[in-house]
Formats: sequence, C-alpha cells, structure tokens
Amino acid sequence: MTRRQFLRILATAGVFLLCTTSALSDEVRHLKLSEAVRLALQQNRSLKIARLKVQESEHKKEGARSDYFPVITNQSNAVHINALQNVTIPAGGLGTPAGVPVPAQNIALVQGKETFYSSGTMVAQPLTQLLRIHQENRVVAAEIATSKDGLKNAENEIALQVHALYYGILVAQLQKKAAEQQTSFSAENLSENENNVRNGSALQVAALQSRAELLQGQQSVLTADLKIQDYMVELNDLLGLPLNTKLDLESEVDTNFETLPKAEYVKEAWEENPEIRAAEQAVEKARAGVAAAKTAYIPDITAFARHSYQDGVPFFVHNFGTVGVNLNYTLWDFGKRRATVRQNASQLAEAEQNLERLKEEVAVAVERSYNKLERTKSMVNVATQVAQLRQESERLATNQVAQGLVLISDVRHATAANYEAKAELLQARLGYLLAWAELERTIGRAPGSAAQ
Repeated sequence: MTRRQFLRILATAGVFLLCTTSALSDEVRHLKLSEAVRLALQQNRSLKIARLKVQESEHKKEGARSDYFPVITNQSNAVHINALQNVTIPAGGLGTPAGVPVPAQNIALVQGKETFYSSGTMVAQPLTQLLRIHQENRVVAAEIATSKDGLKNAENEIALQVHALYYGILVAQLQKKAAEQQTSFSAENLSENENNVRNGSALQVAALQSRAELLQGQQSVLTADLKIQDYMVELNDLLGLPLNTKLDLESEVDTNFETLPKAEYVKEAWEENPEIRAAEQAVEKARAGVAAAKTAYIPDITAFARHSYQDGVPFFVHNFGTVGVNLNYTLWDFGKRRATVRQNASQLAEAEQNLERLKEEVAVAVERSYNKLERTKSMVNVATQVAQLRQESERLATNQVAQGLVLISDVRHATAANYEAKAELLQARLGYLLAWAELERTIGRAPGSAAQ
C-alpha cells in the first residue's frame, strides 16, 4: 500500500467518523417523566456521593463491631546494652572443705548477653470495655441510618427537581408556540395595516403599532427558546446525560389522583420524612453517647494470654507463657469524665429539641403544600374553561373567514389566543402536579407516581 492510498483511507475514515458523530449529536431522545426520574436516581453524581457515604458508614460499623472480639498482637525487640551486671563468687565462697577453698579464686559469672532478643504474641479479650463498645456500636448504627435517610432525602429532592425542569420545559415549549402564533398574527396585521395606510384608510400609527407588536412577538419567541435551552442543559446535567443531548418530552400529563385528609399526610410525614427520621437517629446517637461517657467510671479489665520467646535475658527460659488479667483505671482526672457526661447530656437535649422543631416544620410544610394543591386545582378548572372558550373562538373565526366576515389577521389572533390559553392550561396542570410532587417530597416519598 502506497503512502497516498493510506492517507486516502485515513481521510475517508475521518469523514465517516465525523458524519457518524454529527448524526449521533442530532439524535433526539424520547423521554417520559418516569424514565427521567429513574435516570436521575441512577446517574446523578450527588446521589452517587450520598450512596458512597452510606457505604462508608457501613464499613465504619464493621470496624466498630470487631471491637467485641479478641485482639492478637505481637511485640518483638532486638536490644543492645553497653554493660552487663556480673555475679562474683569470691574464693571460698562455697566453703572450705578439708581446708581447700571452693572456689580456689574469685569467679565472675556474666549474666545475659549484651545483645538480646525477645518476642511475644498475646491474645487480649476486653471485658468491662464491652459496655462502652456496645454503646459505640449504637452510635455507628445510628450514623448508618442517618446516612441512609440523607440519601433518601437527596433522592426525593432530585426527583422534585426533575419534575420542575420537565414541567418547565413543556410550559416553555408551548409558550414558544404561542409566541410564534402571536408573531404570525402581528405579521399579518402589519401587512393589512400597511395596505390600509397606502389606501389611505388607516393612519401610519396603526402600522407602527403592528410593527412593535411583531417585534415583541419575536422577542417572546427568543426568550422562550433561551429558557428551553437553559432548562434542557440543567435537566441533562441532573440526569447525568451529555449536556447537548436533545430531548423529546411527552406533553400529556395526568392530573387524576386521589388525595388524603390533611391529618393523614401529617401523620405519614412524621413517620416517613427522611429529615425527621435522621433527627430521631440523632437522638438515638446522643443517648448512646451519654451511656458511653458514663462507662468511663468503670475500670478497664482485659483478660490476656501471652507466649514469649527470649534469647539473652538472664534467669529466663527461652520459651514461656503467661496468663492474667489487666486492670486499668483512672483514679482522678480533675472532673474530665463528669464534664464529658454533661456535654453528651446537653447534646441529647439538643437532639430532642431539634426533633420537635423538625416535626413542627414538616407539619407547616404539609399545610402549605396541601393548600397549594387545592389552589392550583382551582386554577386548573378556570384555565380549562378559558381554553375551551379560546378553542371555540378560533373555530368560529376560521368559519367566518371563509365567509368573508372577518380578516385573516383575526383568525391569526384567535389562533394565538388559543395557543396562549393552552399554554396557561398546561402551566396550571403542571403547577398542580408540581404541588403534588412537593407534597410527596414533604411526606418522604420520591415524587413521580402522579406523572407515571
């Protein structure tokens, strides 16, 4: 293969890759709201971090649980000393049998070696420390539950954000269509007014007014388009998709769902809201902290068994074993233990007060969301009637233009008003669904069931 042929093949491959990439970038992804929520819960990076925090807490619990069991340790030493203690037996120190001194002269006995080695392996089982270890395991278990509640709260918040962006895009798209229809009406009206000005049947101010309305309509189209692009980027980021992904969202929404009495929502929120459950775990953690602090008044008693080896230490065999119990107790610490107990008791009181505060806040949030749900439902009813009237008005204008009773601009105006009414109806419906999603989030459920 020649160099020219190789470059030609390489160029062809590059063009093919470029075309493929362009085709992929122009691909539109059809996305339902339920699928958007699912993608966000799976791929959102904030939720991935929250899940890793749960794993971190679980591994911490594994470490705390291991404190219940014996610990096997080894301690080895190699030591060199600069002098040894000698034992000297003087002449005749052992007696003088038959007048002969034993020993006949002074004898120096060297004790040990200047360099000696020791190694010991010990098994230690905590005894009274098990009381403190139990409380520490309660603390870590509460931290695991808190991290799970934090993950649940983050999932609910992400699901609510998906709803808000999804609905915002749908409303902006319909607003763009309404603005385009308004622009068409303004263009038609401008053409008619300019003809009337030329014929002398209208003043120049009418044409200027129509041109201003045309420019306003074009500005509304651009504003809606920018809003759609911004919402698309935010939604793609929330779903973990490439930011330039083009999405085709379903505009059909179902607003039929049953509501419960307000008191039922408050009761369920107190039982299931992740923030309240996390606050309950904080109380449990603080109680365990108080109990753990009180165990500092109990002596630390540890049972142990040890095997030792030495070479060079006098009066010890090379291998020997020891079994015993170790007691460690602080007799006086100038009030440190008492201060620690009081500190943990204060933290417990803070956690209990915070739990009550959160319950009151959640009850207020349920009240606000429930009232918002009722108001938006009334807005949907009103917007539905307006949309029906606008649709009938467009139908009549279409029939009358065929009979020459109205101008084409009047039909454009009726069509624009119809699209605007549809946009307002959709916005009212989505506002109703968003209020429902906020109520679901407040209760402690991931929003999404109302839109599926």
